Amino acid sequence: MIGTPRSHSFVLGLGMCVFLAGQTLAADVYQGTAKFRNADGKQTSTKVTITLDGAAMAEADRLAVVEKVRSNPDSAKNALAALPQLGFIEGNNRRVPIRFAHVSSITGGKNVTLISDEPLGFIGGEKKDAKSKEGYDLTYAMITVKGTEIKGELGPATKVKWTESGAPAPERYGDKIVWIDDIKKVNP
Repeated sequence: MIGTPRSHSFVLGLGMCVFLAGQTLAADVYQGTAKFRNADGKQTSTKVTITLDGAAMAEADRLAVVEKVRSNPDSAKNALAALPQLGFIEGNNRRVPIRFAHVSSITGGKNVTLISDEPLGFIGGEKKDAKSKEGYDLTYAMITVKGTEIKGELGPATKVKWTESGAPAPERYGDKIVWIDDIKKVNP
């Protein structure tokens, strides 16, 4: 049975829906090692996984968040918490949701900027219960991809201010950048 043109259109339409759904659900997964000094001054490290489920947020949504929090950076946590989860950042046996994801083009590659409405942790030693300083209640991560070279940084507890251009400018707990080394993009 060959079918009618109407049934062919239906099957073609269904096939396109399945194809596009697969494209939307594809995830970018990055794994690396975060290295930092603990409260005792000893070099320590932990594995970090960053998973972005599908596409970054729409430009209109990004601009709405930026506009909302630029004049009042203290409102960032609540503004981000109201957004859907776009993936997660995981490290040291803790996982936080990604609420802000922006991809910007750079020469030869891209920057992927990610922010969670929760802190991943407070670098204050090996203690899992290291205490927060007021306002350092977000996680900031940036992955830079240039060809096969991937670099990253992590602010496991940050405040974020927003520049006039709309770019997030993190202020890190302990004023230290946590570098993510040996980053690999892996298939989910």
